[in-house]
Amino acid sequence: MAGIDWNTAILYARLVAVAEDVEPGDEYSAANIAAIQALGYSFAQTLYGNELATDINPHAGETVTYGFLAISPGCELVAAVRGTDTIMEWIHDAVFLLAPNPVRGGAGMTEDGFTAIYKSLRVGRDAGAATAVASIGQYAQSGQAKNVTVAGHSLGGALATLLTLDVALNTGRRAPAVYTFASPRTGDPSFAGAFDRAVTASYRIYNRCDLVPNLPPILPVPYEHINTAFELVPPKDAIQANVVCEHHLTTYVWLMGQQAGSNAFPVDADCRGSAYPGPA
Repeated sequence: MAGIDWNTAILYARLVAVAEDVEPGDEYSAANIAAIQALGYSFAQTLYGNELATDINPHAGETVTYGFLAISPGCELVAAVRGTDTIMEWIHDAVFLLAPNPVRGGAGMTEDGFTAIYKSLRVGRDAGAATAVASIGQYAQSGQAKNVTVAGHSLGGALATLLTLDVALNTGRRAPAVYTFASPRTGDPSFAGAFDRAVTASYRIYNRCDLVPNLPPILPVPYEHINTAFELVPPKDAIQANVVCEHHLTTYVWLMGQQAGSNAFPVDADCRGSAYPGPA
């Protein structure tokens, strides 16, 4: 297995954190765009899609922001995709149905909720706007994007997985990289195998104590993770032992910082355990 540069992974997680700072119904503010610029990228476009539907909260027809596209001075295009609080509702529903892989040229089956959102992922609020992958393809064809990296947390990790496969198969950039944090399983073994063959720069980062990466379960439906997993193990009592805190993006960034020898990234205040040694 290839190694990982934890500082690089932290950079992409911090870009995803900017996406998570934007409320689903809001647009990117000057402060959000400045935060992206501070990380070395220029904001390009907002990613929109349909909210994750659950039995508890159907979100019927609701268009929300899911993230953004940004470009570095070196022509790296990054797609950052956020997680969502409704992932907990999705867990509560515990109905993980499969649907045909939405990526043209891909194989296998994918979780139906993620599939529906991915098919709606686009660069405008209007349903007729260009899809996320079509927009990335345009940047690639114009020469503005020499490299493509996709990053996502939680639900955004599953969407990032689908988007990266789409970029690899259906744009001019055949070697995209992907960093996912706390991603659930996205599809079945056929899907995972097709992804692993098409995408070689894949970094699936997960917290051993986080429930979400263990879902959907492998039985009775045969879900399977993509390859290249990198495990994070929280020190005893450093993080509050609950589903939300183990899954929180600040927990992931702090744990990656520990791997990189940095103590610069604090855990969310509500998630610090009795033995938390990090910054306030």
